[in-house]
Amino acid sequence: MRTLLTCTLAFFFVSSVSAQDLAQLRKIIDDNIPLITREALNDLGHKPTPPELVIASKAIVDAATQIYALPDLDPRDRQSTLQREAVALIVLAYAEPQTYYPKLTLISDELEKRGLPRIVQETEKHVLTIGSELATRIGNNDINLKIESIQPLAERMVLYAEQFPGADSMRIIDQFLQRIRAMSPAPRDRRLAIVAPILQEYYKKANLSARVNALDSDILRATLPGQHMLMMGVDINGKDFDFRSVQGKVVLFQFWGTWCPNCKEKIPELIALYEKYHTKGFEIIGVNTGVQGDDERRVKQWLETTTFGGKKIPWTILHEGLGARQNKNMTMTKFYGIGELPVYILVGRDGEVLNLHPLPAVLDDLVGEATSIQASIQYTEEELKIIEENRRKAREEADQQIKIDLGKPL
Repeated sequence: MRTLLTCTLAFFFVSSVSAQDLAQLRKIIDDNIPLITREALNDLGHKPTPPELVIASKAIVDAATQIYALPDLDPRDRQSTLQREAVALIVLAYAEPQTYYPKLTLISDELEKRGLPRIVQETEKHVLTIGSELATRIGNNDINLKIESIQPLAERMVLYAEQFPGADSMRIIDQFLQRIRAMSPAPRDRRLAIVAPILQEYYKKANLSARVNALDSDILRATLPGQHMLMMGVDINGKDFDFRSVQGKVVLFQFWGTWCPNCKEKIPELIALYEKYHTKGFEIIGVNTGVQGDDERRVKQWLETTTFGGKKIPWTILHEGLGARQNKNMTMTKFYGIGELPVYILVGRDGEVLNLHPLPAVLDDLVGEATSIQASIQYTEEELKIIEENRRKAREEADQQIKIDLGKPL
């Protein structure tokens, strides 16, 4: 009897302490949650997070952690606490992403499992917005998402857009793509190779044809390694570029402009590379993109008057502006969506792309290895006809798209 009484008293004592603790911890959350207003949430990511907001949010998260540890916690109390902790974690994920972004992601998943669409929509919106920034943040000591984390993030965006269709989900995806496209070429295309096909598939299912088409060149460029490159254009004098002239050779395509300081800075290294490997079957094709005032006359004059250590550029220069004006709208620059310069694409003897955006510092090794391969691809007449037919179709498709674009209202 005494043992039973003791156990009963112990049970009521624990329950009483738990109830008292729960009330105190609830009060901490209740006192701090009003500070996280809708206006404060809207400012996150646009302004520095106010210190008082960080302090309040940490108090909420700490109290929530203690609530979850209480014995015999009512599921309703847990769910209520989860929802308010999620709001606090949104604040902290902006302020201290290294610590709190993973926690925000986990709590958003838990809320999804509990079937709470309203709070999930708000929480997941911030998960994706912060993730978009972290996925495109390079070269600092803060947290950034590893390249293998980009695919789950893109898939998560698609799920969000399917669950919560509308302007908000489109804004998140558009912002993500804009951030990626604003990166320098190498990290940009590593990410686009992963992200663009996922988003394009979603656009197809959603019948968003304009968005599908807008990703075509990104996918073509970003997935070039291991694929045959479509080589076409006209040289600086308006003569058609004959891709058969580089058949069986290692070719470096250099997309550049006279206005681009980073392009010109690397030309002496490229001249040295050309002189070292040219006799072993190495070519460089300079592709002037024809933008920012780089018409053929300006480029010609620049080539005639500019030297590097007393040496002029010795390789063929193609001009994309000339190509476009000669009714060849499908230039390589347009076909592969070449934007920020310089862009380097290294093609092997078999016509397949060996490396997209190789760093000039490693080009010597890459070219040396590629030119040491003696095998040379010789196309049959039939294969050459197929290649030429593919080029013709590409130009026709480009012309058709231009007609469609011109028919759209401004």
